[in-house]
Amino acid sequence: MSMSRICRVGASLSVLAGAQAWVFSRGGLGVLGGLSSSRSCQPGSSLGGLGSSLCTSALPLPGKPLPYRGVLVALTEAEVPSFASRLAASISRWKSQGLNACMLSIPIEHAGLASVAALHGFEYHHAEGGCAVLKCWLKPAQPDKVPPFATHQVGAAGFVVNERNELLVVREWRDTGRGREVAPQWKLPGGLLDRGESFREASTREVFEETGVRTEFRSLMAFWHRHRLTWSQSDLYFVARLHPLSHEIEPQISEISEARWMPIDEFVQTQDHPLILPILKHLYGLDKGVTKEEIIALDHVAPFAELIEDSVQWPGREPYPTYFPVQTGTPRPRGSDRLPQ
Repeated sequence: MSMSRICRVGASLSVLAGAQAWVFSRGGLGVLGGLSSSRSCQPGSSLGGLGSSLCTSALPLPGKPLPYRGVLVALTEAEVPSFASRLAASISRWKSQGLNACMLSIPIEHAGLASVAALHGFEYHHAEGGCAVLKCWLKPAQPDKVPPFATHQVGAAGFVVNERNELLVVREWRDTGRGREVAPQWKLPGGLLDRGESFREASTREVFEETGVRTEFRSLMAFWHRHRLTWSQSDLYFVARLHPLSHEIEPQISEISEARWMPIDEFVQTQDHPLILPILKHLYGLDKGVTKEEIIALDHVAPFAELIEDSVQWPGREPYPTYFPVQTGTPRPRGSDRLPQ
C-alpha cells in the first residue's frame, strides 16, 4: 500500500491498544510501545501530518490528585472526542505511578461514555445533578478500599422548652390514599441538614421554618442511628436543645398541620413518641408518673447532661464544631426508677 493511499484512507487514524499506539510512518504501519508526549509529541517528530491527532490520543487524561493515592478525572467537552482512545493509556500511566484508584466524572450529556469506561474496569460510584462519577480500582490483586458513596442521611430536631415548661411540638400532614390527613403523633420540629450546614444552623432553621419560632442553639442531647431506609440508606437524627427567642407560632402550612406549646406533664402522660419520652426520662428525670405540681416545683426544667459545642482545628484547616459531654445538674431519682449516673 502506498503512503498516499494510506493517508487517504486514514489520515487521522490513531487507535490505542492497551499502552500501545498504531501509527503510520514512511516505512508503513508500525507500533510505538509506551507512547508518551516526551518521546513522540515533540516538535519536528517524524509523525508528519498525523502528529496532532496522534499526540492528542497518546496524552493521558488530565486529573487532580485525591487522598490515598487516587486521581479524579473530570471529563471536559474538549476531551470527549479523544476519550476512548486515551483512557487505556491513562490507566497504564496511573498504574505505573502506583496510584490506587481513579474516579471519573462524566457529564450527563455524554453518559454514553460510561459504557466505554466499563470496558476498562470502571463501575458506577454515584450520580448527582448533571454528572455521574465512576470508579476504577487500579490494584485488582488487592482489596478495593474505595469507600461507597454517602451511606447516611443526617437530620436535626429542635427541643425547645419555654419559661412555662412547655415543649414546642408539631403534627405533620400525612399523605394517604384518601388524600392529605393530619398525622396522629406530635413530634419535634426538624428535618434533614442541608449540604454544609452545622447542627446549630440546621436545628434553628428547621424550627423557624416549621413553627415561626426563633431560637438559639445551646447543645446536643441525643441521637438515634437506624438503618434500611429508602435506597438502603441509614439515618442519623440528632436532637438539639434550643432556647426560644420568640413565642408566637406560625406553622408552615405546606408541611405542618398544627404546632403548639404543650405542657411537659401533658406530653409525658398522653404521648408515646419513641425518642422524646426517653429524652425526658434519661436527661430530665421526667417519666409517666410526673405531675404538673412536681414540674411547677422545679421552676424551670433543665437536662442533667448534654453535649456542648466547642471546636477542633487541624493545622492549616478551618475549625469545625465538636461536641463534648458535660454534667449540668444532678439526676432526680423517682422512686425505684432511678436514672443511670
